Amino acid sequence: SVEAAGGMHVLVTGGAGYIGSHAALRLLQDSYRVTIVDNLSRGNIGAVKILQSLYPEPGRLQFIYADLGDAAAVNRILSENDFDAVMHFAAVAYVGESTAEPLRF
Repeated sequence: SVEAAGGMHVLVTGGAGYIGSHAALRLLQDSYRVTIVDNLSRGNIGAVKILQSLYPEPGRLQFIYADLGDAAAVNRILSENDFDAVMHFAAVAYVGESTAEPLRF
């Protein structure tokens, strides 16, 4: 849990992706506590591991593998954490895929 660290706690969805991981990095640099939620369908666990190695202090960074399309998982994440803010970068936004599978979007 990131509660031990103190300070503002920000949920970063899609935080294993390029934009989300850079936003998480900036938040960590500015002393925020960060929870990344990502299903890794587009993101890279390597980005999360780098952040974890840069900020190993207990409570600074938490990673949760979850799909935001799973309402029960989202409810659990929100009920088990006390977020001050949410930065939402999670998306499935490839034009080719949306054309091939329109009902998925």
